[in-house]
Amino acid sequence: MNRGYSGGKRQREAERDRRKKEKEERLRHNRELRAQGIEPSGVHPSDLELPESQPEVKLEDVVIAVAPRPRRSTSGPTKLFVGGLSWDTTTDDLRTAFSRFGNIVDVAVIPDRATGRSRGFGFVTFESPEQADEAVKGMNGAELDGRTLKVNRAEAR
Repeated sequence: MNRGYSGGKRQREAERDRRKKEKEERLRHNRELRAQGIEPSGVHPSDLELPESQPEVKLEDVVIAVAPRPRRSTSGPTKLFVGGLSWDTTTDDLRTAFSRFGNIVDVAVIPDRATGRSRGFGFVTFESPEQADEAVKGMNGAELDGRTLKVNRAEAR
C-alpha cells in the first residue's frame, strides 16, 4: 500500500551523506593536484598572462591616503569629559569647580542606572572652545573631593 511515501527522513539523511562524501572526495582530489603543482581548474597560475594594457605596479609607487580628521569647532559650545570623579561628587560640585574658567552651558554627572550613585565621570559644556581649553589646562590632573581628575575634550560616539 503506497501512500505517496517518498522515504522521508532516512532518504534525506542518505542523500546528505552521499553529497558529503562526494565533497570530501573532491577536496581530497584537489589537494592531491595542488601537491603536484597542478591547479584543480586545469590552469596553472604561471600559465596565465597579464594583459599588455596593465603596467606593473611597484610597491614604492603605491600611495595610501588617510582621510583627515574632522576639525574641532572654533566656535560654539564645547563639551569636556571629566573622569576620575568621586562617587560623592554632585553636579553642583562640578559646576562650582569649573565655573572659574568661563560660562558653563551644561553640567552632568552620569549616574549608575541600578544604584543611582555617580559612575565616576561627567561632562561639562562651555560656551566657547577657548574657555574649554583653559579648563582642560587648569583642571586636568587637579584634585576634587580627594580624587585626581582627568579632563579632555569629549569625543563623539
